[in-house]
Amino acid sequence: MTRRIPHVGLLAGLLLSAAVLPAVAQEMPTATVTAVLESAPVDRDPDDPAIWINPADPAKSRVIGTDKDYGLVVFDLDGNIVQRLPDGRLNNVDVRQDVALDGGTVTLVAASRRDDNTIALYTVDKDGVLAHAAPFTFPGSPVEIRYDIYGIGLYRNPASGETSVIANFKTGDIVQWVVGGTPEKLELTLARQFKVETQPEGVVADDALGLLYVGEEDGGVWRYQADPKAPADGVQVDLVGSRCLPADDVEGLGIYASGETSGYLVVSAQGMNRFVLYPRQPDAEGRQTCIGSFHIGTGATDPVGETDGIEVVSSGLGEKFPRGLMVVQDDRNEGFTRNFKYVSWADVEAALKLPTN
Repeated sequence: MTRRIPHVGLLAGLLLSAAVLPAVAQEMPTATVTAVLESAPVDRDPDDPAIWINPADPAKSRVIGTDKDYGLVVFDLDGNIVQRLPDGRLNNVDVRQDVALDGGTVTLVAASRRDDNTIALYTVDKDGVLAHAAPFTFPGSPVEIRYDIYGIGLYRNPASGETSVIANFKTGDIVQWVVGGTPEKLELTLARQFKVETQPEGVVADDALGLLYVGEEDGGVWRYQADPKAPADGVQVDLVGSRCLPADDVEGLGIYASGETSGYLVVSAQGMNRFVLYPRQPDAEGRQTCIGSFHIGTGATDPVGETDGIEVVSSGLGEKFPRGLMVVQDDRNEGFTRNFKYVSWADVEAALKLPTN
């Protein structure tokens, strides 16, 4: 079965073909886990988190969340707010450490800024404090696009250190920029532009495997080569209406990377209030068949519903998160507030009986 995306002006003039590789029908394990803790409420409308890992003391890492009517809110691993940046309507956010530039490296945070369809860039110091990069914003698209900038992700090539920003728009347009310049003055250079048929949002790159995933909210999950010089030929990992994603929307995407190729692609299936796991490594036929899903139920916090953005890391972050941390946006917090929930990945492994080696 094949689904073809119409030509949309890829820089090299490529026609974007996309093989649909749906999951093989079989029983999918499901489970319920509980959150370890929750963040302080976000004043307006939280959407998407990113996780900065403190290399000197992982227990002092930070969660960077968007409040899409305000800006960024930074939390510690106890859920306390440690920094606020009132920078406008920031929708999605991502972070990469050790970004190579002329004259040094930086830790870079990118956010999609819907006020003016720009990419907002920040740097992070050794203590996890964010500051505006110079310049602070860049145009998100080389041409005017009629609808809002929406999702955003970062990809860092582990061999070269070259980093790129991937932004998408409600039109389905996806634009990739290479980060250059110096730590004192950043530059973005257009690398490629492609498109999915309907509105996307979630974007995540698997740096080690060189893969880029895009969530098409009503369509499914697409996989591309992350290298901005590669053709944008997409493979549909799964589609809305399948046994794994029986209803829309596909929202946040995250990569739990353990070892060179093991781990999981994690997808927020918003309409079903659950999170679906796929293997990181495609099989010999290019398939990534879903292997399980879980809900976040009542425990130390109230349950989680209608999640937008997610992030997950496999690094141990202290006693509470020895096997990694998953952070999810919660749209249904008790008391009519909204916040982010922190889930220990060890609890996900135990609930779904996942291998831990």
